[in-house]
Amino acid sequence: MSSQCVINVDLAAVYDKPSGPKRKFLTMLAWGDYVEVLEVTDEYVAVKTVVFKEQLDGSILYEDAKGYIAPSPKAKKADGTKLTPTDVVIPRENNQVLKVNFVDVQQGDGIVIESPDGKTILVDGGDNQLFARYLADRYRGTSRAKPKEIDCLLVTHGDADHFTGLVEILKSERNKEAKKKLFIAPKRVFHNGLVKRPEKVNGTKLSAEEQLGSVQKVAGDTIITGLVENLLDVPDEEMNKNFLAWKKALAAWNKRGEIEFRRLSFGDDKAFKFFNDKKRGLEISVLGPILAKRRGTTGLAFLHEPPPGPRLGHDSLNTSEPESKSLSVSHTINGHSIVFRLSYGGINYLFTGDLNDEAGRALVRKSESQAINLRSEVLKVPHHGSADFSSAFLDRVSPIVSVISCGDESSRKEYVHPRATLLGALGKRSRLDESLIFVTELVAFFRAEKMAKLSDPKKAKQRGEFFAFSRAAFGIVKTRTDGKRLLVYTDSGKADLKEAYCYATDENGEQVPTSIIKA
Repeated sequence: MSSQCVINVDLAAVYDKPSGPKRKFLTMLAWGDYVEVLEVTDEYVAVKTVVFKEQLDGSILYEDAKGYIAPSPKAKKADGTKLTPTDVVIPRENNQVLKVNFVDVQQGDGIVIESPDGKTILVDGGDNQLFARYLADRYRGTSRAKPKEIDCLLVTHGDADHFTGLVEILKSERNKEAKKKLFIAPKRVFHNGLVKRPEKVNGTKLSAEEQLGSVQKVAGDTIITGLVENLLDVPDEEMNKNFLAWKKALAAWNKRGEIEFRRLSFGDDKAFKFFNDKKRGLEISVLGPILAKRRGTTGLAFLHEPPPGPRLGHDSLNTSEPESKSLSVSHTINGHSIVFRLSYGGINYLFTGDLNDEAGRALVRKSESQAINLRSEVLKVPHHGSADFSSAFLDRVSPIVSVISCGDESSRKEYVHPRATLLGALGKRSRLDESLIFVTELVAFFRAEKMAKLSDPKKAKQRGEFFAFSRAAFGIVKTRTDGKRLLVYTDSGKADLKEAYCYATDENGEQVPTSIIKA
């Protein structure tokens, strides 16, 4: 009789046989992964798994298979004692592992947070189908009658590379291939309240102050007061085409169950009471955007154009106000990203959207005035590794693991991310001598193919043959923690080859490198 369990070691290799020289590797499972256990003996754990087979067209299909996890006689647990098959898995109800995956969506962000009891938060989603494809593979077997419940869709801010990829999830429902379909039912949608207007209204181009809603000028500042709570209430004509497509997707999902819409700003921690768990020490704190309050007017302050860059030696640990007075729509949208800190025991994650230099300095000043701790073990690096960053902010975070979400797509979307100045600053501001810096695109695996042609005959004739690469493995930085240990790993072109690191909390509450537990 099978039982629902989770993997209780860092990495567990699954083979087609328990032992023997001719056994074949099937897949690798990781700490916190769900698994159906068929049998546990003194020698092995038999599990239901899947194997992936490449088709003639290059696509990958999976099929069910039986596999075996057999710990080596030399395998050890964290305390140094022998690792046995009974140590490899535990009942799912005893799961203590928080899972956070940073997915390569090229130029954009796409993050999945899953609590030990299975609550799911999606943070952003890129602007293409990559995030939807990844989610369809992770949450297989959904249907219109049985959608995957998503506890929260959190869009950090209204740039296309952070939310239009979520619309692709709805589009996937009509895909001809079952493996690419994903049906979801979001319960909550959190955002920063800023909605981009069309560039032109009745043929007239909007000014910067008009592009994000109603504003008031108070004490020399321009304050955006037209902040939105329920995106479904915004008239179509007040949205640009990306927001309008997003609204239509939300309306479709809203028919499956009423969605709770919420605009977040600093201090709105109660919004996450559905996720927080005091007994486990699991908590999300909202640190941004920071509302401006001027003479009775409350809203988000318009931010400014930064100096031309990239700059060397810019700002060091300076937390003062920027000198520029020129208003910027793009930097206002980015700087007012939702910033939140996820804490689980002694392990902290800081999610920053596209936080920039000006907003980063403001957050540092806020943290100093209110004694707020920004120090975090895992940092989702702001704005895909842009040069528009605050060294003062990085210094306060002092991460051990930094994840940069970026990737090349086209010359139109080329921003030279990540910047060399940002990588240097991360190396200097990180906590340990050998702190880790990951770039999602760099952990993807691209396989060289034969000479190829475009499928469109006319374009193929114009373009001619070219040397092609295919993306054979998603670029994903995967993290796992129980609040005491932190596992970070990535896949590679070989299913049995992982780049993996682990940290454990010592008696002083500090994280120190420790060995990987393998079965």
